[in-house]
Amino acid sequence: MPPEPPASSPRRQPGSALCFVCGTENPHGLGVTFYDDGAKVWSELTPAEHHQGWPGVLHGGIVSALLDETIGRVAFLHDRWVQTARLALRFVRPAPIGVTLRAEGRLTRDQRRLMHMQGVLVVAGTGTVLSEATGTFVPLPDAARDSLARQLGGDFAAWEQWLSENRARARSR
Repeated sequence: MPPEPPASSPRRQPGSALCFVCGTENPHGLGVTFYDDGAKVWSELTPAEHHQGWPGVLHGGIVSALLDETIGRVAFLHDRWVQTARLALRFVRPAPIGVTLRAEGRLTRDQRRLMHMQGVLVVAGTGTVLSEATGTFVPLPDAARDSLARQLGGDFAAWEQWLSENRARARSR
């Protein structure tokens, strides 16, 4: 595992308009807000009844989407945008409905052409592990990233500001 940069105050990461997980304008999405400290990314969600698979249990597809988004966002800390190439999950315990859950992600290996991340979903109040994820991600070319950034919608101005600050932060390390 690469050494982690020094932690700093949490920053809110911008959301796009229509993403199922972070979309600020998606009425059917989760509306999750993400934060980072320069080394890891996290979010919290209190799932409602309409998010369940089995009664009282968060649907596994939502667990997958939440962990995929969480660990994929770690690439932003390295000034890269990525697409998921492989995602593996281990469901440890059923994720309860109506309880605040916390997803966390971090980089485990950077090969420039591939980024490897890991994540975990826990009960926020106790740290009880519910699911674990590992993923391999392919960085997008700069032209594709820039095109996507213009299409994101949501708090686009915040994306531009966030990316600019993140690049400056990375240069100062």
